[in-house]
Amino acid sequence: MTGLRQEDRAGGMSFARALAPVLIASGLFAVARPAVAGAVAPGAMPRPDRYIGVIFGSVHVGNSTLNDVNPGLTYGRRWTLTPGGLDLYAEGGVFYNSYREVSPLALIGVSQAIGRIGAARFSIGAGTGIAYYKRLSETLQRTYGIPNVGGFIPLATLTLSAQVGRLEYRLTTVPAAGDVQAIVNFSVAWHF
Repeated sequence: MTGLRQEDRAGGMSFARALAPVLIASGLFAVARPAVAGAVAPGAMPRPDRYIGVIFGSVHVGNSTLNDVNPGLTYGRRWTLTPGGLDLYAEGGVFYNSYREVSPLALIGVSQAIGRIGAARFSIGAGTGIAYYKRLSETLQRTYGIPNVGGFIPLATLTLSAQVGRLEYRLTTVPAAGDVQAIVNFSVAWHF
């Protein structure tokens, strides 16, 4: 472990810090399971929908210095809570953030089906979670007022998605501040 701690001090990410969002996402899954079980008919725990998400990039309206190429990979689960399309989801993974560093993240949220156009099922959703911003968490706190605990910052998301078959196309926004008027992220999820 000494080597990992030295690497962490040198600007890298320790294994423990990289693993933390995965453990948090696992905890969110464990917490979500009883909540889902209580929201559906007794004994009818729905089988979770699993998915792999690929993050492509973001647009930072009002700031041209931030990195808009934000590749990432996530794993998630979704549980249907009501026949009307209210779902609970939990997702964790890693992405290359707007400040050019690798950031693990974990999210939990809800989404609601809002309609169909042809084969596409449209949903809106809201989520909350955390991401790890090692080098810039203090700067984000000073510049934009984003709190952090040991480099972990809170996330709040709003998502519009269109699912066609097993593919889900997602536009996600997070709160903007300072010289950034809006942040929109594009990702695709493959459900299995």
